[in-house]
Order: sequence, then structure tokens, then C-alpha cells
Amino acid sequence: MKRSSDKVLNSGLAALCLVMPVTVLHAQGATTKDPKQPAAVDAGAPALQEIVVKGAIIGTYHVGKSAMASKIPMDPRDLASSLTILNDAAIRDRKAVTLTDLVNYVTGATQSQNTINGFSFRGFPNTGSYTQNIEFDGLQGATLKKASLSAADVESVEFLKGPNSVLYGQMNPGGLLNIITKSPMETPRYSVRTSVGVYAGAYSSGAPLTQDVALDATGPVFGNHKLLYRLVVDGSKQPSSRVGNSAHSLSIYPSMTYRFSDTTHFTVKGEVSQDRRRQDDGLMPIFDGTAISVPVNGKNVLTAAYGPTATWYTAPLDTIYNNSSDAAKDYGSALSTFFHTEFDHWVMRFRTRSVSHIDQVNEWTINNANVYSPKSAYAVPTSLIRRQYNDVRNGHRYNYADLNFYRRFGPDRFSHTILFGVGGGGEGFFNTRYAFGPNATLAQAITLINPVLDQYGYPAPGTGATNNQVWQTALGEYVSDQIKIGDLFNISLGVRHDLQKTHGLNTLSPAKTAFSNRLSPYTKQAGIVWHVIPAVSLYASYSQSIKAQTVIAYDQNGNSSFPPEGGEQYEGGMKFESADKNLNFTLATYQINRTNVIVPSGTNFTVPTGNAIVGQAISRLDGKQTSRGTEAELQWQPRPNWQIQTGYAYDHAYIAESITNPYSVGKDLINAPRNSGNFWTRYNIPRGTLAGLGFGGGLVYVGTQWAGDPTTALYYRIPAWTRVDSAVYYKFGHGYDLALNVHNLLDKRYISSSQSATTLNAGEQRLITLSFGAKFE
Repeated sequence: MKRSSDKVLNSGLAALCLVMPVTVLHAQGATTKDPKQPAAVDAGAPALQEIVVKGAIIGTYHVGKSAMASKIPMDPRDLASSLTILNDAAIRDRKAVTLTDLVNYVTGATQSQNTINGFSFRGFPNTGSYTQNIEFDGLQGATLKKASLSAADVESVEFLKGPNSVLYGQMNPGGLLNIITKSPMETPRYSVRTSVGVYAGAYSSGAPLTQDVALDATGPVFGNHKLLYRLVVDGSKQPSSRVGNSAHSLSIYPSMTYRFSDTTHFTVKGEVSQDRRRQDDGLMPIFDGTAISVPVNGKNVLTAAYGPTATWYTAPLDTIYNNSSDAAKDYGSALSTFFHTEFDHWVMRFRTRSVSHIDQVNEWTINNANVYSPKSAYAVPTSLIRRQYNDVRNGHRYNYADLNFYRRFGPDRFSHTILFGVGGGGEGFFNTRYAFGPNATLAQAITLINPVLDQYGYPAPGTGATNNQVWQTALGEYVSDQIKIGDLFNISLGVRHDLQKTHGLNTLSPAKTAFSNRLSPYTKQAGIVWHVIPAVSLYASYSQSIKAQTVIAYDQNGNSSFPPEGGEQYEGGMKFESADKNLNFTLATYQINRTNVIVPSGTNFTVPTGNAIVGQAISRLDGKQTSRGTEAELQWQPRPNWQIQTGYAYDHAYIAESITNPYSVGKDLINAPRNSGNFWTRYNIPRGTLAGLGFGGGLVYVGTQWAGDPTTALYYRIPAWTRVDSAVYYKFGHGYDLALNVHNLLDKRYISSSQSATTLNAGEQRLITLSFGAKFE
């Protein structure tokens, strides 16, 4: 089956690449579109209106309304919170193939892992039990976990900063990502986009290639304008720049809408996704500094891998420690429904989402339990690595629904928009470790530099096998009020009650590992916006989050009844919008407190303890973590053919309290740079013979960040880095366009982030991608 699907994908990519030159020649002779014809809404790459005579940008980056922050369509200026939106134009200008291509262009967000949930908001990670902080059209549940999500079916992405459990239930406190997927349209439209990329870096010139083909078709079914369809298909090969890596993915997104009337419609959306890739655990830091004494859990430990004096290096950035047979597979399906109607001035919305997902990894890993020879707690220049055999299969089942009503009451001078709703459902997490060991023998150890791979196959499964199963049910009731007082004030109030039940066990040892938690918390939200003048608004807000502990975690005594994690945020700021909406600026300052955080201790049980068995990780509560920061974002269209999007964030995320390890208080959290920023601009030549030609450029800056864990003896700095991206666009004929994008234009070689305490992610090298798109109506 794998060879067959690869053959089909290869044939499709090759065919489209051969057809492209013919299509270009055909387009050059096409009739120019009537400039008086109204421009259609573009679900693909941004269009350049009347490009033969001028280059005005239709697909601007500004979004005038969103329902993300309040579940009611509102102007962002009326929201007492920070909301960043990358719309269709912003996504297509960057020629994003997956959503990980976009995260670093969001102020206050950083990409820490190349997975769908591998990013942080305001210093707090989103990693954890699947994807609590990722919504799909307003409900959680991703079909992929280890891989990144295709951008082919994405209309826009909305990043709501800070906690918002009042409307969305359980979440991590840093923020929430909502992915707006494409919906059926009444106007028939067909598009195809294909791209081919080549790495042109210092150590990966010419290989591996990247390829992508995306098809998008929409319109009425058999001319029936009440029944609409859409089908999006995306097949790609997107390996990393590390030579020898491979990645193949295929996603299919069918959807259908039936319109009963102008105010009543029903939509159903499906998704089938799969991703296969060579497993790559990244690079390892090799420490060569002077040892110092660090107190860990009340004991002094000698380590050369702690603090600002820790010096380290890595093998060349193309070094891979995984065998060529080490593989990861990710696949899943989803079905979502949406019903919308209006009656007696009320708006009712009902949505559901059901997901089935499985990911598998079979590998010799360096990521779980490194064993060094000579024996050491971390890699040093003389170390050999004895890898560990790892065979894991994770599953996730998700079934949730949300029903809400809202209506506006009162006159314009003093109005209330009341929203109330109920949401709930259940999900299951299934983590099966067929093999968690054994470790390789000393004779099978590999070197840190120039390792020789593929010397031996997989062993028989060793100790540490588990079959953890966790089930969670939740029911939440919420109400909010958006109060408008003339043109001066907007006030928002909200409260939610949740009833969550979590239980689970390791089926291989059910008597000792069963646990159950129940919580019934209330979360609150309040905010005020003062429109000082029409262009300037000041705002302040308070919000909370809650998250049940949805993993089987044990403290040092083998107990698993950890209390739920909580978060609260205080935020204030200023928003500016010019009268023509071409200039938008937001300045925000905030403090987020996160409590009852479960973190790994870095050790495993060596003997049965309490309800824990040998090999399971020992976890602990880390008191309180705090994130304080300031963010500034600017969106500006100084001319009709030029636009700019930029932002800067200062964020100090640190351990504020720790009972078990007070030495760590004040230390920065991992993958939480204090300084980060981004810049993107696009300019189209406005007129003349070069009309239709455009240029884009971007810059991403991530400041110094920490890896490891400040509560252990492994805690070290990752240097700051800056990446430059560029693009050239050309739109011609009737719906045709070409783009040449260069990722990492200057071929900066850097470590982008850490996967774990002892594994690091190398930044991607220079990638040159040529893409061609055609749209037909």
C-alpha cells in the first residue's frame, strides 16, 4: 500500500510539473479579464486587481471582524484582549504549505517542535495531551499530532492571547489557536497549485526535494444553489533539510452546505489525513565546560551543563542519529457539523466534531533515556551513545458538541449582547508502549560525530511496556454579556462552570495504576474598552483558564491524584486604527500566573512504588510559573500596492514558586525567549510593463532561550537567531500566477529550539521553492 500511494503521489507531482510550462504558454495568450467585473472572494492566493494597468492589493492583511475572542462577530477594536489574525492573503503570500511555516510570524508565539502543537504562547508551551489549545472552527480535535497540519484547507488562523476557558473550556494559559477551514461557496471555482522546492544550503544543496500539489473545487451541486460542495486535496513531500530524511503526506477535505434560507444553513465537513516520515530525534548538545555545584532536590550535584557558564556544541547540523528504518506514522479522520439559524432576533449555532487519530513511532531513540559511555548524566566530547529501542502507538478519540444562542437587547446608547451556551462530550487517550527498551549494548554504541548507522536491527521488546488508557468527560455551561455604552465603552463579562471527570489505568497492571479525578471549577472573565477618540482605544481585562490533568502521572510516592492546572491573566493595552483602516497598531502588557503545573523530575521508578511500576516517570508539582511581557503589533498599508505586518514581544516567563527546588525560583522557562520579533512586507509594481510583478520579504528574530529543566542539573542557553525570507510574485493572464519563495535567504545555520533536555532542533537551511497556481471560474 505504501509503495502504491507513493507511486500515485509521485506521478501526480511529475504530471503537474510537466503541464505547468504548457499552461503558462496558454495563459500568455489568454484574454485579459474585464476590469469592470467585480472581484470575487479569493480562497486561494491573493489576487492583484487589474494587474495589467495597476498593482493594487485586494487581499490585504487587515480583518475587520472576528468571533474568536467572544464567540460573537465583533470588531477587534471592541475586544479587551489581544487577537492576531493571519488571513488568506497573509498565508498565501508566505506560500505556507503547513501551519508551522506561520507560527514565528505571530507576535508572542514561538515554534519549539515541528508538530501541530509544538509551539508556545507568551512563554507557555502548548505541548501536552494532544491539542487542548488548538481549535478547528471553534472545537478541539486534530487528526494529526506528530506531524504538522496542511495549510491547503485553511482560510485563516486566529491567535487569541492568554487564557479563555470561559468560552472554550480546558486549555493551557498562554493562548488559543483557532483554524478557520474553507467552506463551500456558491460561485463555481476551481484551482490548482503546485510547487517544487530545493534545499540550497551549506550541507544539503540539491537534496532532498520538496513537492506539493493542492486542488480546490467548489460550487453548487448540479446547479442547485441551495446545495453547495467543496473538495480540497493536498499531497506533499516536505522533508527537512537534513539529508536522508523523508516525509510524505496526503490530506482530503470534502464539505457540503445546504441553505434552507438566507439565515438557516447546515454544513458538514470531513477530513482524512496521513503523514509518514523518517523519525528524526534531532541533535544532541555536547558539554565541554567547567563543572559547578547545583542543588537539586536538596542535594548538591556536580554538573557542567547548568547555567550561563555551560558551554556546548553539536555535531554538524546534518548529523542524524536515527537509523534509516526508524519511522513515524500519523493518520486520522474527522467529521464536523455546523448548524446556524435565526429567529425572533436570536442567533442559534450548533456544532459538533468527532475525531479518530493514531500515531506510531518505531525507532532507536536518543530522546527518552540516553545512556552514555563512559557513564555520564549528559553527553561530553568523549561520549558514545547507547540508544534505546522505542515502539509506541498513541490513539485519541474525541467527540464534542457546542450549542449557543445570542441576541442583542437595548438601544445603541446602552445595549447588551447576551450569549449563553453549553458544550460537552468525551475523549479517550490511548498510549501503548510495546517496547520501552532495551538499551543498545556498548558494542552497538554510536559516536556523537560521524555516527555509523544501520549496523543492526531492532531487538526483542524489553522492560517498560505499558498500555495507559485515560478517559475524560466534560460538560460546561457558560454565559457572557457584551455591553456597549454609546460610542465610548465596551464592557465584557463572562462566567463558566465545568464538570470534568477523568479516569484511567495501565491495563498491564490495572490493580496498581487505576486513578480517578473529578473537578467542578468556575472560571471568569471581565474586560473594558474605552474609545478615547474614534482612532484610539484603551483596554483592560482579566481572564482565567483551567485544565484537568489528563495523563497518568505519579509523584515520588506513586500517587496520581494531582490537582487541576489553573491560569489567570491580567492584561492592559492600547489599540489604534486609522479612519481608512489602513493603519492598525496594538500595544499590550500582561501578566499570566500558572499554578499546579506537572513537570517531569528527570528520573524514573526503579522499584514498584505506590501505584507506579518500574520504568514510569516520576512527576511533581512546580508551585507557580509566571509570564510577564509586552507586545507591539503593526499592520499598515501605506499605499494600495504595498502592505506591512510586523511585531515585537518581550516576555519573561519564569518559575515563581517551587516547594521541592527553591534554587530554581526566578529561572526562565524552557523554549521561552525574552525577545522575539517578526516583519513581513509585500510590494506590487503599480503600473507599466512590469505590472503584475510583486516582491515580498520577511524577517524572524528569536532571542536567547533556555533548554533543559532548571529544576534538574541540565539547564543551558540556546543562542539567539535571525532568519530572512524573501519572495517574488508574478500574476498574469486570467487567474494564473507564479511565485518564487526563498526560506532562510542568507542560509543562517542555527539551533531553533529544544525538543527535550538533551535533543535540539536544527533550523532549516535555505529552501528555494517555485510554485504555480491557476484558478478557473
